[in-house]
Amino acid sequence: MSLVFEIAIVIIILAISILLMRIRLRVKWSSDRKWIFLGLGHSGPEFDLIKRTGTLKLFGITLKHFPRKRISEDETPEKITKPGKPQKRQRQRSWRDLQRLLPVMIKEFISFLKSVLSSLVVEELQGEVRGGFDSPSDTGMAYGYYQAALAIAPGVTGRLHYVPDWEASSLSASARIAVALPLYKLLWRTVVLAWRLPLRDIYKLAIGTRKGGHDVQ
Repeated sequence: MSLVFEIAIVIIILAISILLMRIRLRVKWSSDRKWIFLGLGHSGPEFDLIKRTGTLKLFGITLKHFPRKRISEDETPEKITKPGKPQKRQRQRSWRDLQRLLPVMIKEFISFLKSVLSSLVVEELQGEVRGGFDSPSDTGMAYGYYQAALAIAPGVTGRLHYVPDWEASSLSASARIAVALPLYKLLWRTVVLAWRLPLRDIYKLAIGTRKGGHDVQ
């Protein structure tokens, strides 16, 4: 087996492994913790919104910690006046072409968003609400509604919890959410979107035409 063939096999395996990875969003939200992670697999930045710090991880291994910098009034950077750029010839865009392309673009982007949302995988969904009313009877009524909702939607059982507070009026909540999108599905949906969109016409509309002249086709 030649070296080139072995390298090709390794590259193919790596490419397949990357495509099978998931773009992941994880959120842990409570009164004492507000934490967000967004990355590919277990690699990416995570942020602690209470401590105002962040961590960069690669395959779950911490690479770097970075604090969230605050700019004080004394540290406000001075604005640097840049020399004026030479004025370019203005371009004009066809309103008729925009009216023609806009419905197509909106339709395809809505279809793209729907397909992406349908491809999302809910890896974790846990929520807890602790609360009560001034009157214990009102708290009991709310708890009864919660039990009735569990009977109607048994899939919620184990995911959403309500803990009544019989002592006083209070409200607190916490949640753990993790959703993921397989990378190969996102790439495929993007290819389909690019195939369906009239990209040539969109490009022409974006650059416009020079006033008093025509662009070379």
